[in-house]
Amino acid sequence: MKIKLNEIPENGRDYILNRKTGELNDVLQDLIQTTPYDLKFSIRPLNSKDYELKGTLETHTQELCSLCGDTFKFNLNVKINEILIESAGADKDLEKQSRSNHFSELNENGPSVIEYNEDTFELGEFAHESAAINIPFNPKCESCLKTDTGKLFKYDEDMGNFEKAKEKENPFNVLKGIKIN
Repeated sequence: MKIKLNEIPENGRDYILNRKTGELNDVLQDLIQTTPYDLKFSIRPLNSKDYELKGTLETHTQELCSLCGDTFKFNLNVKINEILIESAGADKDLEKQSRSNHFSELNENGPSVIEYNEDTFELGEFAHESAAINIPFNPKCESCLKTDTGKLFKYDEDMGNFEKAKEKENPFNVLKGIKIN
């Protein structure tokens, strides 16, 4: 789905897309199959070339737990806060000006920046990438997350041997056996 940004009124425009409206069903098919989704967002112009995009994407995916192998629902609640700027295109001087490397000034709660071409914003591609980047590389189901964060049980080969564990505590015990001439 492409949005023509030059047709957005000054007070902005709100969009509500879901499985029933169907605009993004094909684009999101590989991530969420037939799962319901709700994409609610608004676009408003900031000036003649820049736009603000705010909203949420809510859905879930079927994932395979990387620890136990169970299939589980992974909830996706993506907050969208973006500034759309016109792409520099072939103008290399403009491209250098628009890409600063001020990592120390990064504000995680602030907006990100996305470039658009020819006054159109590719919403389908953006929604797909926003969902995909929020799916973890090694997903864990709820029961594996509880074990991992609470450290309820950790297997150790020397569980019953207190003396070996006591020796391991001091890293300088290795130096006891060294003789200096």
